[in-house]
Amino acid sequence: MGDKADLDAIVTEVVVEGHVSPDELRPEERAYLKEHALKKPLRVLDVWALGVGVVITGAYFGWNLGLKDNGAIAMLVASLLVCLLYLAWVLALAELSVAMPFAGGPLGYGRRAAGPLLGFVMGWSMLLECLFATIATAIATGGYVAYLLQPVVDIPEPVLRIVVGLATVLIFFLLQAWGVKEQSWVMMVMTYGAILGLVIFWVVAATNFSWERVWTKPALPAALGWQAVLKAVPYALWWLVMIETVALAAEEAHEPHRTIPRGLVWGQLTLIGLVVLTWLFACAAVDSQEIAAVDYPLLKVIDLIPAGEARLLFFGFGAVALFGMIASYHGMVYGTSRQGFALGRAGYLPLILGQVHARRRTPVPALLACSLITAGFVVANYWYKEAIDVAVLVSTLTALIWYILAMVCLFMLRRREPALFHKYRTPLYQVLPLLVVLLSLFAVCMYSMANEAVIPLTVALYAAGLGYFCFWARKRLQHAAPEELAARHAQPVKDGVR
Repeated sequence: MGDKADLDAIVTEVVVEGHVSPDELRPEERAYLKEHALKKPLRVLDVWALGVGVVITGAYFGWNLGLKDNGAIAMLVASLLVCLLYLAWVLALAELSVAMPFAGGPLGYGRRAAGPLLGFVMGWSMLLECLFATIATAIATGGYVAYLLQPVVDIPEPVLRIVVGLATVLIFFLLQAWGVKEQSWVMMVMTYGAILGLVIFWVVAATNFSWERVWTKPALPAALGWQAVLKAVPYALWWLVMIETVALAAEEAHEPHRTIPRGLVWGQLTLIGLVVLTWLFACAAVDSQEIAAVDYPLLKVIDLIPAGEARLLFFGFGAVALFGMIASYHGMVYGTSRQGFALGRAGYLPLILGQVHARRRTPVPALLACSLITAGFVVANYWYKEAIDVAVLVSTLTALIWYILAMVCLFMLRRREPALFHKYRTPLYQVLPLLVVLLSLFAVCMYSMANEAVIPLTVALYAAGLGYFCFWARKRLQHAAPEELAARHAQPVKDGVR
């Protein structure tokens, strides 16, 4: 009886937050929402931990790929541009996520602003962003552990990398399927562990600190000049990409109009501090080119400096720093599964993805689907060694696409439905969204300089998604899904029917 009452309360809260009157729900719509309802246990600290935890892997690997031939100063300038973009982004995103606190996030924004097609494109973009970030992190975790176990080998055993990557996929599938509050508690513990790992790294790297390695002469490569900064931008995005996963937690957050903005902003400010300090100590401890092409740059730094000769320190740091890899993987699986769940629940992807466990209310089919895809890519990495580079760039490029579209939706909805935003309005509310669009467009233009192969792959992924939507899904949308209900409510009444 208690569970039934809780579900009724959750359904009422979800529809009210979507600006729909509970009295307008048809019995079949209320039943559909109860069957697909998520719990709402998350508070500010949970949201902060999710935001920091899902992104913190960017400090442990990925960003260093932008050092190759570009150098430390080019990477710093690119990173500061990205920090500005993401600070503006989270402030503007909070306005949308409070106005429409649904697990679908971008699906809901696009659907309400311009219809199902834009909703699908935005939801598909974030699904690809989360999925490829998850793939990159699973592969990198395997490489990280393999190097920790085989530090004297330049290229760790490929089979060991794959086994560790698959074990990561399995463990976190089980943890995520267990329950929202339980996985949130684990996420918080791992986030603290990941931050501790960075602090240990800064202290140890400081023992071999040299400004000459950072401020080289010339500061930017003579052959490239400012072009080095532009080439580094797509990789600098990896520092902070996925912070928007927090928006997907809005449907599971208590009082999202308070919880989401505070958690997002505090998380972003924390991350900016981690970015600058990690870049500084990593590049000052060793020549930046020595860590420019590995999956485990911080561990490599420790191994290369004199302090790392103490094997206890090397393995001790390695064990603690592992939290940085798995904390982000944990958060990325959360984001991928929630976006897949929302797209399935609303009928944009197969309906089975929108199912939840009857008692734990976790989206087990969506979790299983994204875990199986990730496992497949982990195995494929045995033959395709550039998988991480490509996965990082696909993730960041698809993210930028929906950032731009989200700001367009924000301007459209502000003009058409100003009452949506009465609970929260971002500071500098006209300037920040425009800044997000301009910086995102600038970053998109840099991809042809980083890796041209990622562009046709991304186009093919969008073509596949749009093909499925146009030829199958668009006539099978579930009108009782929260994103669809809210969009229908926003449409003018015609002949007494919405």
